[in-house]
Amino acid sequence: MMCWLRAACVCTLAILPSACAQKSARALLAEPPRAADSFIATIEAMKHSVAPVICLDGDGPKSTIQDLEGTAFFISGTGDFLTAAHVIDGVQNHAHSCPVTAIYLPPDHWDPESSEELLAWYPFAVANCVVERGLDVARCNPLADLSLRKESFVIRPVDFEWSSQPDGTLIAFTGFPLESRDPLTSRGGIAAYRRRSPDNLDLIIDQAAWPGASGSPVYLSDGRVVGILLARGAGDGAGTAIVRPAQSLKRFLDAGQRVTETTSARTIRFLPPAVPQPQGVASPAASSARTATGPR
Repeated sequence: MMCWLRAACVCTLAILPSACAQKSARALLAEPPRAADSFIATIEAMKHSVAPVICLDGDGPKSTIQDLEGTAFFISGTGDFLTAAHVIDGVQNHAHSCPVTAIYLPPDHWDPESSEELLAWYPFAVANCVVERGLDVARCNPLADLSLRKESFVIRPVDFEWSSQPDGTLIAFTGFPLESRDPLTSRGGIAAYRRRSPDNLDLIIDQAAWPGASGSPVYLSDGRVVGILLARGAGDGAGTAIVRPAQSLKRFLDAGQRVTETTSARTIRFLPPAVPQPQGVASPAASSARTATGPR
């Protein structure tokens, strides 16, 4: 009789899951779904707030991009932007001249998977930039009002978080390192705040920055910007990056004045534009990423 019961039990196990297996299955079904990564949507939104700082060899139909100097991010709907002061200095200190400084934007959306891309470029005058070298930050504005663009791609000025954040707070930064045609994003965390002088506060993040990322916004999962990326760590500090925190920028931003001129916007062509607006055409010397020597 006992043997028969064991046999029956074996047969039953072959047809139905054991009580332990059923409990395990119920436990799996009862597990809550994984929370969505809040940074994903924020990163996509931030791509509407950044643009590369570029140097063109002219503003005619045969113009080419000579260099991607760094990254800028918008602080107003008309197109005022912040970048690192050393990015602007780099434009002026090139061995070759930079006849036209500009930023560019897509007409609809960034398309990194495409081999060619139509992009509109908008010149700005370096002489009109307000530069604070003690903070290593510059505020510039395109010569055209970007709120009047007819393209569907809408720029989004950033919102700042003026207070210090706890160590370990997750952050991301989006920019155009390695002379990338389209924005790239890195993620990390806040390591610490450090005061270099009575007037200068540094924010250290535990993520290295690629060359060309200078000027990128560093932001929280909800998109609030906590600072502007300035440099990558070197030597024992390799694997980190230096950020000027938002609270150090507040007085500079509050004092900023927009310099306006009457001008038309320009375009850069990776493909023939469907709509001849803005005016002008340029083709880049290369659309692929190139290696640079350090953050600019």
